[in-house]
Amino acid sequence: MCFESMFWMTNETVNIWSHIFGWMLFLGLTLYDLCLLNIHASFTDKFIVGLLLACFQICMVMSSLYHIFSCRSEEFFHCFLSFDLLGIALSMLGIYMTGVYYAYWCHKGWQTFYLSTVLAIFLFAMAMQVPRFKIHANIKLLTFVGWAVYGVVPTFHWTIMMGGLENPIVSLLLPRVMMMYVIIGIAFFIYITRVPERFLTGKVDYIGSSHQWWHFFVVLALYYWHNTGIKYIEYRMNHGCAFDLDSNW
Repeated sequence: MCFESMFWMTNETVNIWSHIFGWMLFLGLTLYDLCLLNIHASFTDKFIVGLLLACFQICMVMSSLYHIFSCRSEEFFHCFLSFDLLGIALSMLGIYMTGVYYAYWCHKGWQTFYLSTVLAIFLFAMAMQVPRFKIHANIKLLTFVGWAVYGVVPTFHWTIMMGGLENPIVSLLLPRVMMMYVIIGIAFFIYITRVPERFLTGKVDYIGSSHQWWHFFVVLALYYWHNTGIKYIEYRMNHGCAFDLDSNW
C-alpha cells in the first residue's frame, strides 16, 4: 500500500518523486563524471568525486523512503526519519570532505585537521539520533544548523591563507561557496517558516508546499556544489599549487 501511494496524488507525491528524480540526476552525474575523470584524474580524485555523489544519492534515497513509509505507523515514522537525517548528514559530510580536501590540497596539515573535525562533528550528530538518548527534535536540528555554520571557519581560514580575492582560485570559488550558503539559507528559511502554506492554507497541500520547496532547494544546492567541486578539480589539475601564496600555514 505504501509503495502504491507513490502513484497517487497526495501531499507526499511531490516529496517522493522530487528526490527520486534527484537520485536519478546524481546517478547520471556519477557515471558521467567518473568516465570523464577516468581520462585525466588520479584514482584519489575519482574516489573523492564518487564518494560525494554516493552521499548525495543516499540522501535522495533515504528522503524518498521516509516520505513513502513514514505514514505506516509511529514506529516506522521515527525509524525512517532517522534514515532521512542520516542521508542529510551524509550529504553534508560529502560536501565538507570534498571542500576541505580540495581547498587544502597543498596544505596537508590543515587538510588533516579540518577533515578530522568535520568527521568528529558527523559522528556527534549521528550519536544524537540514537533513540535511547531521547534528544529533542529541535536540538537535533540545531546540531545540523551548527554543523553548517561551522563551514564558515575553514572557508574564512582558506580565504585569508590564500591571500584573499587577489588569488585567482579564491576569486573563482569564494563567490560560489557564498552562493551555496545563500541557497541553503533560503531552504532553511522556507522549512522553518512554513511559507507559503501559512499564508495559503489549504491551497498548496498537493503542489507548492514549503517541504516541496525545501526538496527543490536541497537538490539545487547539492547539484550546485557538485559543479563547484568539478571547477576546483579542473583548476587544481591545470594549475596545481602555483597560486598558493603562503604554503607555511
